[in-house]
Amino acid sequence: MGKNGDDKKITSPSYLAKILRERGLAPRRSQGQHFLVDENILGRILAAASLEESDYVLDIGAGPGALSLAMAEKVAGVIAVEQDKGLVELLKEQADIRGLNRLHIVEGDVRRLDLEEICRERWGRALGQEGHNVKVVANLPYYLTTPLLFQLLQGSLPLKLLVLMVQLEVARRINAAAGQKDYGLLTVLCRYYTEPRFLFKVSPGVFYPRPAVESAVVRLDVVPPRPVETRQEILFWKIVRAAFQKRRKTILNALEGIEMMGKADWTKLLKKAGIQPNRRGETLSLMEFAKLSEILYNVSVP
Repeated sequence: MGKNGDDKKITSPSYLAKILRERGLAPRRSQGQHFLVDENILGRILAAASLEESDYVLDIGAGPGALSLAMAEKVAGVIAVEQDKGLVELLKEQADIRGLNRLHIVEGDVRRLDLEEICRERWGRALGQEGHNVKVVANLPYYLTTPLLFQLLQGSLPLKLLVLMVQLEVARRINAAAGQKDYGLLTVLCRYYTEPRFLFKVSPGVFYPRPAVESAVVRLDVVPPRPVETRQEILFWKIVRAAFQKRRKTILNALEGIEMMGKADWTKLLKKAGIQPNRRGETLSLMEFAKLSEILYNVSVP
């Protein structure tokens, strides 16, 4: 056994391969199972989350538990969500070995779970009050990143911040500027609800097995008030989705697809918002989308 039990850490590639093999488990690439096996990157993620003893943390796609096990030693509570039954059993065993009673493991597909209900059942009705918001710290399954971000940011879970390992391409989309090729619906989503930051790149070599793509860690701070406020979010998101549905279209032609009014009326609204109708939707900033939706709201509401 190595010094301080290093060869028994879940981030040890040899130890992880051994315990997976003993249970007849193997990483499923089709489910995005690439497990973190690097203590340095693990430490940087934990530091980025600014963890405190009073924190409640949610880990989605927990796998064998590199993040969950480390965080459960530092915070008030961790809920780890994992849909692979074999990995759930493995994580429970690892938690028992370490005596981590602050780690609660939920088996299931996060897309079909009521995360707020799960968190309140575990952490009490005080959740959401000052000092009791949830941090999400996770190595997200890459094929689920975008729908999960919509689920989390547009859901009812009281969030404080998210520190996420994502595909490098997704990290660039989250942090893109208006008009850049990576700018899109995901960018607007993250900027509408959070203050996003690109933290650092991560090489494929820190995972078992190695993914075919590079990764990155981002931090999304939920800091009220929001950068923009809209009185009717449904209208706001209709406009945003229409703008990016066909990126090569002008904003005027894209908005025609909403079918709320004719081309002449849309032209007037765009000009009132200070937006040239022949601009492409992908060049509009968050503020411009918000301004246009506000003008549309005033027209739509008597």
